Amino acid sequence: MELIRSAEGLRLKGRLSLTVFGPDGGITDHRDGDNVTCINGLTAFAAALVWSGVQDQAAAIGVTSPTYLTPLYGAVGSGSGTVSTNDTQLFSELGRTVVSAGASSPAAPSVNAEATWQFYFAQPTVNWTVTECGVFANATDATNAGTLLDHWAFSPTVSVPTTNTLLLQVVFSVLGS
Repeated sequence: MELIRSAEGLRLKGRLSLTVFGPDGGITDHRDGDNVTCINGLTAFAAALVWSGVQDQAAAIGVTSPTYLTPLYGAVGSGSGTVSTNDTQLFSELGRTVVSAGASSPAAPSVNAEATWQFYFAQPTVNWTVTECGVFANATDATNAGTLLDHWAFSPTVSVPTTNTLLLQVVFSVLGS
């Protein structure tokens, strides 16, 4: 889903993917698709962008509260429903993990700038049936903790047996007007 705040402004478009790896390291399942960027997530992005631009002068201009996206957690769930920009949590969270990799790519005249984060889930202690996922900013390892940046629900489900691992990846494209 693409949210546009003004006809001449920046746009943020997110895409999530899930990849399940078997015990031998081979891919056993994969899903990918556009996600919904949540309203609270857009607020968190804007606040972190402001902080990154003023942190060296924050005290001099009266900004007293730093705003970061970290700690950043990826979460998977087994719930069902219609994803909305007003979502603040997953429908039914199964598990979450802290970010394990991140990268950015520069913009070019015909290429959007991108920010990518990856979240590695070790073997679950029980079999998972995954139907949704999302990324939480300012989070902890507690279920539903933090600000939901984006949310994605999909079908068919993804099975993750206790012998497999899971990789969640989110890519945010920053689009010009």
